[in-house]
Amino acid sequence: MIAALDTEGRVWFTLSHANTDSNIMSIFLNHLLEALNNETPGWQEDTVFLWDNASYHSSSETRAVIKKLGLKVVYSGPYSYSAAAIELLFGSLKVDELNPERLPTGKR
Repeated sequence: MIAALDTEGRVWFTLSHANTDSNIMSIFLNHLLEALNNETPGWQEDTVFLWDNASYHSSSETRAVIKKLGLKVVYSGPYSYSAAAIELLFGSLKVDELNPERLPTGKR
């Protein structure tokens, strides 16, 4: 799952059967920007993306897409989960109420 969360509480996400890589991230960004352009014209003026340093966030391919799209991105420090509100969303998907059979939720 790739997800984006804004300060208004809106969530945009995609589910995929593939592991996330730079190509999947690029596709998500292009679709996200299309939705943002339709819903909130001028969103670029006051929007900054906060990302961790996952390889698909910081690869040369993704950085090229960021530059092409004119995005403002801030990368968080290592292991700074508490600084990223999106981690609360990811965590809620793993709790008992949404996973009553306690099926594994990791990639391992």
